[in-house]
Amino acid sequence: MIERRAMKRIAINRAARLSFGEIRGTHPCLVRDINALGACISTPYYIFANEFVLSFDGHSGIFICRVVWRKETLCGVSFLLSRRSPKSANDSGELANVVRLDRQIVCRGRRL
Repeated sequence: MIERRAMKRIAINRAARLSFGEIRGTHPCLVRDINALGACISTPYYIFANEFVLSFDGHSGIFICRVVWRKETLCGVSFLLSRRSPKSANDSGELANVVRLDRQIVCRGRRL
């Protein structure tokens, strides 16, 4: 298979939560792989929304996602940086641009 991504993805298979604008609460998912531009997400349900919020820890690790492709309960998303997510009580309102993955720090596509 030919790789079409601009950046290589890192396999993490890590549990996360999704939240959708009008739907109350958060919903489980598994982030299969990720890079600074997007991720592959697996869910126990089909995702109908075109945009949603992905969170690893519920507060500071928040990513606004746009669905790029769907296949049953698997979807590929790109991260949006131009919109702000709903603020939580402990959130400064700024999107995190640094992600910690299995003892590696990835900042805008560069390992630190």
